[in-house]
Amino acid sequence: MNTVDIFIKSYGKDYKLLHYAIKSILKNVTGWRKIILLTPDSDKLDYTFDDTIEHFKIHEEGNGYLFQQWCKISAHRYSDAKFIMFADSDCIFDKPLNLQDLVKGGKPEILYTSYDKVGEAICWKKPTEDFIKEPVEFEFMRRNCMIYRTSTLRAIAEYEQNLKHNILTADKFSEFNAMGAFAFKYERENYTFVNTDNWEYTEPFHIQLWSWAEKGNGNPPHPEEWAKIVRVIKEVFNEDLK
Repeated sequence: MNTVDIFIKSYGKDYKLLHYAIKSILKNVTGWRKIILLTPDSDKLDYTFDDTIEHFKIHEEGNGYLFQQWCKISAHRYSDAKFIMFADSDCIFDKPLNLQDLVKGGKPEILYTSYDKVGEAICWKKPTEDFIKEPVEFEFMRRNCMIYRTSTLRAIAEYEQNLKHNILTADKFSEFNAMGAFAFKYERENYTFVNTDNWEYTEPFHIQLWSWAEKGNGNPPHPEEWAKIVRVIKEVFNEDLK
């Protein structure tokens, strides 16, 4: 069996949904070895961990949004699994899923779309070209909870040894576009790359909630998104949101 770890970078404002994200993994997801959880050392997390969860409390640096991207693209520092699936605190796995089915033949699937068809996601084109040091035709961040080979992350670290500094000082960066562009250029044989022009749509294997719906920047909850969160928790776990 291929070893697959699930990697989650979280922080205090997401802890309410993180509880349910982990609960949904334990309920519905199989074929993984352990959950790698990174949280800031400044945020208290009240959670009882067993040996399926390896928790790292880390010191945050610089811009939090950019720093979490650095954590993800350097996830090989925390896991020696063959594959890593990246999940978020607000991803709820609502149906049975065996991660082994997503790495058959050792080739995770990566979707990509021509940049002339991605709308506002065009903003990731230049940062990715700066990283890969040549023109990039495709956008690779087409779905959440993507799986990458840990060896690809190690190769990226060798390719760009100033990566942490470059990410934390950037105006914009997209870790999954960087991973995708790198793998597409240097390791295409290790992945199944699928152009969305030739792809028959399949439903995501998780529900993407939005943690910012609860509150943010002094604003009240976003009513529609917050209602969705409450509804999903009720449907998946048969309990009211705590």
